[in-house]
Amino acid sequence: MKLALFEYELSCGFDWTDQDQEAIAYLETVIGDCPLETVIHNGKRELKARQYVGVFRLGDRTVQVLPKMYRSTNPEEQNQEAVQNLLYMLEYTNQLSVKQYSLASLSQQDLDWFEVLTRLFAINLLEEWQRGAFRNYQSVSDTLPVLKGKWNLTEQLRRPERKHLFSVTFDEFTADNQLNRVLRYVVERLYQLTRNFHNRQMLHELQQWMEEVTLLSKVNIEDLRLIPITRLNQRYETLLNLARLFLENESIQLSSGNFHTFAFALDMNKLFEEFVISFIDRHRREILPTELQDCELLSQSMGAVRYLAKTSNQLPVFQLKPDLVMRQKVRFPLIIDTKYKRLKEGDRKLGVSQADFYQMYAYAQRYGCPHVLLIYPQVVGMSELEAEFAIEGGKITAATIDLCGDLSKQEERDKLIERLKRLFADSQGV
Repeated sequence: MKLALFEYELSCGFDWTDQDQEAIAYLETVIGDCPLETVIHNGKRELKARQYVGVFRLGDRTVQVLPKMYRSTNPEEQNQEAVQNLLYMLEYTNQLSVKQYSLASLSQQDLDWFEVLTRLFAINLLEEWQRGAFRNYQSVSDTLPVLKGKWNLTEQLRRPERKHLFSVTFDEFTADNQLNRVLRYVVERLYQLTRNFHNRQMLHELQQWMEEVTLLSKVNIEDLRLIPITRLNQRYETLLNLARLFLENESIQLSSGNFHTFAFALDMNKLFEEFVISFIDRHRREILPTELQDCELLSQSMGAVRYLAKTSNQLPVFQLKPDLVMRQKVRFPLIIDTKYKRLKEGDRKLGVSQADFYQMYAYAQRYGCPHVLLIYPQVVGMSELEAEFAIEGGKITAATIDLCGDLSKQEERDKLIERLKRLFADSQGV
């Protein structure tokens, strides 16, 4: 059984079991928050989606949760549009590579979000491997009947019974390197998890292609960070980024007898932040007003770190990390922060949380910044919202941007450019 829900939507006729409830409780302990909620509605056992976007498997049943990023009134088309926009946002932030002709076809197939990403990973890795596996020189220690490379005399003397063999170390130009070992590990894990026949076929083909690569027993995110990206392996960068998504979700699974629980959850706060910052950076000439064109765009305040306080030993504490700081020589004319939360129409504060506002106020004071811009997503059924809050020495603006249209189309991206252009122009009116 497959169930598709949008954020905060209630199911109809799910009828969860006690085992489902236990599995969801387990997922909550691993994720640290509640991805799905078991509720009683009109006397029936239903599920309610939360803020987590992803795929959750409860035994033989799969629950897919999508963001409210669509325009269509047709339920099938709504799912396709939401998946398509998620794919586009991931591609825009360099976390996967997907060709435009396959974008629509993938979103139209009866695949859940996890299977779509598995398909993209398999397609792109097969294509790159057939072009030629990434190879580099690796130091190899071995015992050979011929002398090759460096002769390890100390090791040789320890084993006198093998005097007819040479203990040597040499460099070998091989595909059995750390980058390919990580990719092979992900291939094996996806092969175990996929339920789609075509995905399984492609992953099996990759297993055969990658036989010369050592299969590691465990790979974690730190192993990925140790792989340097150079001009020689740059074509594998998006595949490594996609591998990171899979590895981040690897621990969220449990098998108990015949009951299997698995979750693939996207951090929409992080994805929304990265998309907005990438979009502003890529279109800065069209978006930024003339007065800000020469600004440096500092993501996560890199190069302009500030702290809230100091200890008695004068050590800085409570680091501030705005999503995007704009620096103009020694000034900070604008700070941008993104929040993947839903604003409330009709509320005089637009539903901006007190904690978020205090955070923005701290940014304004410590950076001496006259304007802080809080950007929220505009979801289905919500009109464009914007509110200004005056503070000492400046203002804080909360505003939405519309991500419901097909972001792969130029006209929709143009609308987003115009919206951000207006918001940035208003920032100069402090």
